Amino acid sequence: MKMKARRTIFLVAILALLAALAMAGAAGQSATLHPFKIGVPVSPPSMVHLAPYIALEKGFFAEEGLKVTPDDLIEFEGGLQALRGSAAGGLDVAGTSADPLIIAASQGGGIVGIGTYAPKLSVVMVVQPGINKVEDLRGKRIGIQEVGGFNEVMARAVLATAGMKPEDVQYVTVATSGRVPGLVTNKIDAAILHIDQYYKAIKQKPELKVLVNLWDVLPKWWYSAYMVRKEQLKDPAERKALVGFETAIIKAQRFMYKNREETIAIAVKYTGNDQETVAKAYDNLVKGGIWAVNDGMPSDMVEYTINKQVEIGSIEAGKKPAYNQLLDTSVAEEALKKLGGRWTGDPRWY
Repeated sequence: MKMKARRTIFLVAILALLAALAMAGAAGQSATLHPFKIGVPVSPPSMVHLAPYIALEKGFFAEEGLKVTPDDLIEFEGGLQALRGSAAGGLDVAGTSADPLIIAASQGGGIVGIGTYAPKLSVVMVVQPGINKVEDLRGKRIGIQEVGGFNEVMARAVLATAGMKPEDVQYVTVATSGRVPGLVTNKIDAAILHIDQYYKAIKQKPELKVLVNLWDVLPKWWYSAYMVRKEQLKDPAERKALVGFETAIIKAQRFMYKNREETIAIAVKYTGNDQETVAKAYDNLVKGGIWAVNDGMPSDMVEYTINKQVEIGSIEAGKKPAYNQLLDTSVAEEALKKLGGRWTGDPRWY
């Protein structure tokens, strides 16, 4: 055999060996990843719920030792349903709005928040033409998912500004994906919309308008949480996985502030909205500092929200949960240590 041919065979063998070693290494790494399932509170996700999808796309979960695939991002029709899924043991963590978590904690539900995807509100009540003030909602159809869910609690808060109660309007059950079509086709008169839903709605029906910005009605309302069963925090392996999850989420949310175009591209992929709608929503959310970049659980906001829940009748005064009954900050604190500490110097950062 000629020297050149032998060299070729030798090089092919070396390349095959290197490829096999690489595959074995990848397989070994995959085998050590901790399987992890995440409940997403809205289907399809809105921009505010984007962090797990960013963490998946950018490999942040894998960097933290977690095996998360697209099928492991399990979408629900609202935070209340996601909370139920987590409480039943089918998820490792679930995103939920603060209101059902507070209600569950007031009832001794055995669950606790460990972080947040957005501490501040970014939702609006959108209404049909002719509705010019809150009092005009009397007798009108308001789209909600279910009583006690986020959009119903927000609607209740809007009504309270005019001394009105849920009995003064008609609640109509509407899925998350049905809110915008419901407004566009006049099946409902009002609904609480995330900001990207609002931009989508007025693109289809420009005469729709914002009646109330919820951040004006509830300026210190603590919006959302990632929640787990308390028993998970007692298991060393599960706790380690939760710290990894929170680390990946904070990485993702910091990434979003620094990488506009890539974030918009990922959002278009998962929200199903067009680029113009997503870009407008992105700029709005960044300006307001809606995504958390630290633990995102300031006590003043949490306590304000608990007290407001009593005020609008969602929980009884005698059953208000204390801050440390509702939240366990230790997981986020460990995550922040891994990331080199808190982001500071900007009033948006929570």
